[in-house]
Amino acid sequence: MDQDPYDPRRLRVEIEGAARRIIKQRRWRRHYVMVPWAWVERLRAAKRVSTYQLALVLLYEHWRTGGKEIVLSNVAMQAEGLSRRSKWNALVELEELGLITFERKRRSSPRVMLRQLSGTRS
Repeated sequence: MDQDPYDPRRLRVEIEGAARRIIKQRRWRRHYVMVPWAWVERLRAAKRVSTYQLALVLLYEHWRTGGKEIVLSNVAMQAEGLSRRSKWNALVELEELGLITFERKRRSSPRVMLRQLSGTRS
């Protein structure tokens, strides 16, 4: 018995040409956001574009996390194109429109909860 069936050199599999190249991983991207019609109606009264941007981010994160509380860091919002000031202005406006409630803590990211809305404005 010269040949050991479990010899690592014997078990080695050679990969041919193109398959050997390392495939660059695609960066995961968001494809869509579902917006409740009640939000559309209330967002018509919004004064800032940043309010719309933040509303879409919040709706997506609400769906992604299964309705859990959303922590809005400045870094994450910077990646979405919102400055610190724009983020806070949008949060205040969304709260005034009755779409969200959020917890303000000094030196900490706000924690946001989306409100359940009926189709009519109260």
